Amino acid sequence: MSYQVIARKWRPRAFDEVIGQRHITDPLRNAIRSDRVPHALLLTGPRGVGKTTLARIFARCLNCEQGPTEEPCGTCVPCDEIMTGRSMDVQEIDAASNRGIDDIRELSESIRHAPSPGKYRIFVVDEVHMLTKEAFNALLKTLEEPPPNSLFLLATTDPERIPVTVLSRCQRYDLRRIRTAEVAEQLRVIAESEGISISPGSLMAIAREGEGSMRDSQTLLDQLIAYSGNEIGDEMVASVLDLIDRRVLLAILSACVERDPAEALDACNQAVGSGTDPRRLGSGLTQLLRDLVVIAVAPDSTGLVEGGDAELAEMRELTTRTDATRLRRMFRALIREQEDLAWAPQPYAVLEMAIVRLATMPDGDDVERLLGRIAALEQRLSGGGAPPPPSGPAGPNRNGPPSGGERPRPPQRAQQSSAPDTAPAPAQPPETSPAGHVPTQHATPDTAPAPPPPPEISAAPATAQAPVHPSQADAAQELAQPPDEASPPVGHVPLEAPLAQVFDRFRRFALEHDRGAFASLEGGQLLERSADHLKLAVRSSFQASRLRDRTRDLESLCEQFFGAPTSVEVTELAAGADAPVGLPGAAAETDDGLASRERTREHTRQIRQAALQNVAINTALEVLEAQIVDISPHGGPPT
Repeated sequence: MSYQVIARKWRPRAFDEVIGQRHITDPLRNAIRSDRVPHALLLTGPRGVGKTTLARIFARCLNCEQGPTEEPCGTCVPCDEIMTGRSMDVQEIDAASNRGIDDIRELSESIRHAPSPGKYRIFVVDEVHMLTKEAFNALLKTLEEPPPNSLFLLATTDPERIPVTVLSRCQRYDLRRIRTAEVAEQLRVIAESEGISISPGSLMAIAREGEGSMRDSQTLLDQLIAYSGNEIGDEMVASVLDLIDRRVLLAILSACVERDPAEALDACNQAVGSGTDPRRLGSGLTQLLRDLVVIAVAPDSTGLVEGGDAELAEMRELTTRTDATRLRRMFRALIREQEDLAWAPQPYAVLEMAIVRLATMPDGDDVERLLGRIAALEQRLSGGGAPPPPSGPAGPNRNGPPSGGERPRPPQRAQQSSAPDTAPAPAQPPETSPAGHVPTQHATPDTAPAPPPPPEISAAPATAQAPVHPSQADAAQELAQPPDEASPPVGHVPLEAPLAQVFDRFRRFALEHDRGAFASLEGGQLLERSADHLKLAVRSSFQASRLRDRTRDLESLCEQFFGAPTSVEVTELAAGADAPVGLPGAAAETDDGLASRERTREHTRQIRQAALQNVAINTALEVLEAQIVDISPHGGPPT
C-alpha cells in the first residue's frame, strides 16, 4: 500500500524536528561535535516519545557521508537506507522476539565484522528489557568492550527490569512525556499541511488523550480523519474518542463552588446520560480540581496548567469565587471517594454522593483561627473567664445521632463554675476518667479535619459492667482507649484482647488506610485470632466475595495493624448470628442471651445520653462550631 500513517510520515529525521526532548538532543549533539561518542547508549521513557527515532537519527549522524555530523544531509545513500531500515551497518533488533541466548550469540558474532560501507557498525536493540537473564549475561562482555567503531543503542520502556550490570555499562538518557501544548502545536502543523480543518480545542483534547505520547496523539488524529474526512468537528471528536466535555466538568465544579448540589447533580446526570463512565468522570473532575488549586495558589505561573486561553480564563474566574483551602479540601475528599468507585456495585450513586459532598462542603478556617478556638475552649474548660470564641458562620445542625435524642443546649459559664466536677481538667489523662467504660465522641469541626477523640467521660447513671476474664483485663483496658488518629494504631495488640474490641479498632484503622476494606467489613465479626491468622465473618456472600478477591490487600492491612505477617480467612455469618463474638452476651438464642442483649442496648442508650449531656463536650461543640458524627461505646455490655 502507498499510504503511510501520520506517525510514520511525520517521523522526525533530524534533531531539530524532535519535539520536547531537548535535554536529550543537546548532549547527543555535543558528543558528536566533540568526538566523544560512547559505545553504549540506553534510551528510556514511555511509549511514543521518540526513543527509536532518536536512535535512528544518531545512527544517521554517525554514518552520513558528510559525517560524523550533528546535521545529517538526509539525501545520501546511508541516510536513506538507515531511515528505511535497509542499512547493512545499522541493524534493528526486536528483543521481544529475539530474546534468547542464541540470538545474543549471533549478535556477538556479527559485531566482529567491520562496518561496510559505513563508518560505524550500530545495533539498535528495541525493548531490551525483554531479554532473558542468560541473554543479558551473554551480552555483558561484548557490551563493555565492543570492537572499534561499534555502537549499541538500547531502547526500553521499563528500565527497572534491566540488570544493574548492564545499566553500569551504558550512558542512560531518560526521555520525558511531551507537554500537551507541544503535542497540540505539532498536531496543528500536521493538520494544516494535510489540509485538515479542526479547532484548537479539539487538538488540545486529542493531545490530552494521548497522555504525552506523540505517536498515540498522531494515531488518534489519523483515526478521526478516517472517520470524518477533512472537516473534523468538536462533537465528532468527543463522540469518536469518548472524551468528557470540559464544559460539563466546569459546570459540575462551578455548581459545587456555588454550593448548589441540585445543579451539580443535573450536570453530572447530563455527562453520565451521554454514556460517560462514572470512573472516567470522577478522574476528570479530580484533574480539573487539581488545575483549579494550582491556579488559585500560583495565578501568575505559566506552564503548570495546560489548556486554551478561553478555558484558562474560565478556570481563573471560577477560582475567584472560593478560596484555595476549600478547593484543596474538595480535592482531598474526591480522591477518597475515588477509592470507593473502584469497588462500588453502583459507581454512579457513589459519584453522585461525592458531588453532593463537594457541593455542601463548608469553608475551611485558617490555622490561626482554629488555634484561637482551641485556646478559648481550654480556658472555658479550666473555669477561666475566657472571652467568647471568634465569631464565624454558624455550622450546620450539631445534634448527635438519632439514637441519643436531641442534644441539650450548652450550659452557660455560670453553670459550669457551679459544677466544676462535671468538667475534667485539661491535664487529666484519659486513663484517670471516672469509673465505667464510656463512649468515644468524634466531634468534627465543620471547617477542619476531624481532631483526635476527646478524653473519656463518665457515663451517668453508672451501670455494672460485664465480668471480664482476668487474662483480658489489661488488653481490654488498652483497646478501650480511643485510637490516636494522628498516627496509625499499629503495633502489638495482645492476643488476649476481646475479639469484638480488636475488630472495632481494626475497622477504624481500615477507615484511614483502605476505605474499600472498611466498607466490606461493615457488619462483620472477628471469629478467631492467633499470632499469624485471623478468621473473619461477614453478613453477605457479596461482602465475602469482595474480601476474598482482595485477600492480599487485606493481609497487608492486617500486617500494618498487628505488626506481623497475618493470613486472613473470610467466611459468611451463620443465619441468625447477630451478637458480637468474643464479648459476654454472645450466647445462643436463650432467655439469658436475650436478656443480655437487652441490657447491652440499654447500656448503649444510657452512655449515649450521658455523652450528649456532658458539659465539656457541649462546650467543645459550641467553641469549635462542631457536630457529633459518631458515638462508639468501648468495653463490654453490662451483665
